[in-house]
Amino acid sequence: MRRLTLLAQRYKQAYVIQGALLQLSELASTISDMREFYPAIHKMVSELLHAENFYVVFYNNATEQYSPQYFSDEKDQQLIAQVPSSAFSTGLTGYVARSGKALMCDSEQFEQLVLNGHIQAQGSPCAHWLGIPLCRGEQVIGVMAIQSYNAEHLYTEADLALFSNIGGHTITALDRVKSRELLEDTVRQRTQQLQSINQSLQKEIKERTSAEQLQVALYRISELTASSSDMSSFYRSVHQVLSGLMHADNCYIALLNSDKTKLTFPFYIDQYSPPARERPLSRGFTEYVIRCADVKLINADTAAKLVASGEICRGISDLASAVRYSTSWLGAPLMLDKQVIGVIALQSYEKSYCYSEAELNILRFVSQHIAVAIHRKQTTEQQKRHQEELERKVFESTRELRQTNLFLRLQVEERKKAEQKLFYEANHDALTGLANRQMFLQQLKQQFALSKRQSQLKIALLFIDLDRFKLINDTLGHHIGDAFLVEVSKRLQTTVREHDMVARLGGDEFVVLLTSLADEVDAEEVAERIIEMIRQPFLLQGQQVHSGASVGIAHFSHEHSKAEALLRDADAAMYQAKSMGRNRFVIFNETMREQMLQALSTEQVMMQALEQQQFTAVYEPVLCGQARNLMGYELHAQWQHPQLGTQYNFCQHAAQVGILPQIEQLLLQQACRQLMLSDTSAGLLTVRLSVQHLQQNDLYEALKKRLAEVTEIHRLCLAFSESDLLQSGNNTVQHNLQQLKQLGVRLALHNFAAGMAPLSLLLQQQFDFVKLDAAFCRQLVRSEQKRQLLQMLQSLALSYKFRLLADGVDNADLLNLLLAEGCCFMQGKYVAELLSAQELSTTPSIVLQHLA
Repeated sequence: MRRLTLLAQRYKQAYVIQGALLQLSELASTISDMREFYPAIHKMVSELLHAENFYVVFYNNATEQYSPQYFSDEKDQQLIAQVPSSAFSTGLTGYVARSGKALMCDSEQFEQLVLNGHIQAQGSPCAHWLGIPLCRGEQVIGVMAIQSYNAEHLYTEADLALFSNIGGHTITALDRVKSRELLEDTVRQRTQQLQSINQSLQKEIKERTSAEQLQVALYRISELTASSSDMSSFYRSVHQVLSGLMHADNCYIALLNSDKTKLTFPFYIDQYSPPARERPLSRGFTEYVIRCADVKLINADTAAKLVASGEICRGISDLASAVRYSTSWLGAPLMLDKQVIGVIALQSYEKSYCYSEAELNILRFVSQHIAVAIHRKQTTEQQKRHQEELERKVFESTRELRQTNLFLRLQVEERKKAEQKLFYEANHDALTGLANRQMFLQQLKQQFALSKRQSQLKIALLFIDLDRFKLINDTLGHHIGDAFLVEVSKRLQTTVREHDMVARLGGDEFVVLLTSLADEVDAEEVAERIIEMIRQPFLLQGQQVHSGASVGIAHFSHEHSKAEALLRDADAAMYQAKSMGRNRFVIFNETMREQMLQALSTEQVMMQALEQQQFTAVYEPVLCGQARNLMGYELHAQWQHPQLGTQYNFCQHAAQVGILPQIEQLLLQQACRQLMLSDTSAGLLTVRLSVQHLQQNDLYEALKKRLAEVTEIHRLCLAFSESDLLQSGNNTVQHNLQQLKQLGVRLALHNFAAGMAPLSLLLQQQFDFVKLDAAFCRQLVRSEQKRQLLQMLQSLALSYKFRLLADGVDNADLLNLLLAEGCCFMQGKYVAELLSAQELSTTPSIVLQHLA
């Protein structure tokens, strides 16, 4: 009977322990907040034991520090906040943590431990205390304890066993709850980050869309000058362009007559008024804009104030025939050579709609181009009338000359149609669905690891670069280029097996991973099929496109230490194929690896040159062509190599090595030293910098520190290239440019019109100079289209307060053409010849007044 009773007690105890552990597991599965977990543990223990007084303390073995996690005590609850965490080390808690064993202690045992010096008395004395160590593996990480102040409630060995089992599984449950809490917190933070990134992207997309729409509108206005048959159709087309940018249901154009005493209305659309007639100047909205020579936004409140101040007289009406007043009116002056020639105005009669500052800025910008276009169109029509008169006389004189003239006119029309077609093809864009770089590298690493274990498996990597893709993309437009890439991807997939992998790394670069090859020759056969397939003409939206492929082949060998090495070898073989004439394949060999090592030695030479400061500055003069005076210098870097002599064209290699910013810092240091040592006769010093100085915090802080040391900072100009700013395209770059502008340094946009000539960069109004690309300037003499773009840029320069600087001025014809177009700042070989060394050193007058 005693054994049965003992066995029944053990089964009961095991049942209780099992229930407690199941309840503990359920808590770990349902609770994700640590603030709820400890009270739940306390409640569970209280249901099984006398545990009104319960606490959990963590212990750090490395620092020997104690940190209470949960404390519930009927007597010492208010004192725990004032007790330092180190107090636990001298009490029963520290005793259990050091011994690593459970302790059940009554008042007599407590006094004995105090007398023996094992512990110190802490807090209110209890009748019975039960504590167990919390262990992770063999290491004690904390103590969990319960205590009783009532002598009638004493703990037993069974209570100790039950409490020990609960404590042994508490750490596992605690880790699960902490993991879930950390995971949910991580998910919340990541969600907030994604929301913030999405908002930034939406804002950037909206800004870029608006800039693109504005740029398309300006190109369309410039095109209308040549494409419109007469002034009426020209005005209607301009109105259609404005309607695409803003609310323009009511619009009119008013022009001043030759003696500026009357207004004519060549274009007028209004939903409540008939077409306006010619009238003398009065005190209307139109005349108010003419007097101010600036764009004006007039709402109902603004109109009332202007009437009260006497600026306008609305009783006469702005157009002398309007019966209903507009609720919102927007007008901009049409200016030519800083003289107002007329006004373009928009108005709304709806009380729910008012024009905004954004539309005001758009109309200010567009009005400049409309004024230029109107002047050109009027000049063109006048020339056309003279030409028609001459044609009539010639027709009367001889039939043969009339037929010749008709033939020439047909040729002009055909040329216009061809130019319009090229323009259309060059402004369309839109991609393939192959594996991306990340997926390809993952598959490559898996195949690489498999081939390492199974040497009989043969794999090969084909690196493919499409020939003449950039020409296709630039000539036919991005839309045709994207369609071309999609068709190339389809053809590549037809040349390989199902288990082989085709991927696009970016741009026009593709890779093919061939696995389970029977022989290495199979890779060459696949390469030949790819080359032949790409050689076939492409028919893309009615356009026939011819291309080719340069293929680099790299076979797997045990000498490859990692998967990326195989991709690097295939890439090197592809560049070898391009250098040998393209439209062919090359297999990677040891010779190519030696060439790569030689390139690495070149990198070491340049690093050594930077350490020895072999890079110095060369000063190229900048001329003000009108006064034939020296405006300043642009600094270029030269490399004084001990054996090779002076080197100039090394910036691309320096950028690849990663030391170009350091070289630019040396040039900037020399320029700042020159500004502090010389007087104002040195003029403006320009230093070209890469966009890395605006993207990387360490380079940007070093730049600001250098500029802070310059006293005459207005004589220093920092130039950034168009392509670098377009590729960066982030808010950090724009913010840093604004800060540099506030410091007082001048900013220049370098190599503008070398590519897309994006007007969005000019609209930021951050640049003091816009330096035109040398190749663009050399084409001005023979390209009418380039001259039209120059004239448009000159108009923008007047509106947005920046200066055009032409590069590559190598002859007198180009210099005279630039002066005739109003571009007076220039540099080049011919400029250097005009300014001899003696004149450069003795010229006292500097054209700094043009820079103010």
